[in-house]
Amino acid sequence: MRAKKKIVIEEVELPGMPPREAKLTRKEKMKRDIEEYTRAMQGEAGPLIIRSVAADVLGLSTQRVHQLVDAGRLRIWEYFDVKFVSLPEVLDFGKMDRPSGKRVEAAA
Repeated sequence: MRAKKKIVIEEVELPGMPPREAKLTRKEKMKRDIEEYTRAMQGEAGPLIIRSVAADVLGLSTQRVHQLVDAGRLRIWEYFDVKFVSLPEVLDFGKMDRPSGKRVEAAA
């Protein structure tokens, strides 16, 4: 039987590229996420909710909330491998006067 060769690729730092983050253990990542989540909740983000709850608050589908996030209308906050949106941002978005349906261009 042939012995398998182990290939080792060394990491190379390229000029102008930021250094690569060291691999975090699961416990270290969880601790970092908890600290960042706590700061976000107390700071500018305010209370964070998951996107399906945001959809219920706005009376929209979860797919539409995903589209709003992709379009940059709502900011995303990711902790514990879960994506959240800011409740105050969602409430402000809900208060906006938004016409429904597609825009119709005036015929010239």
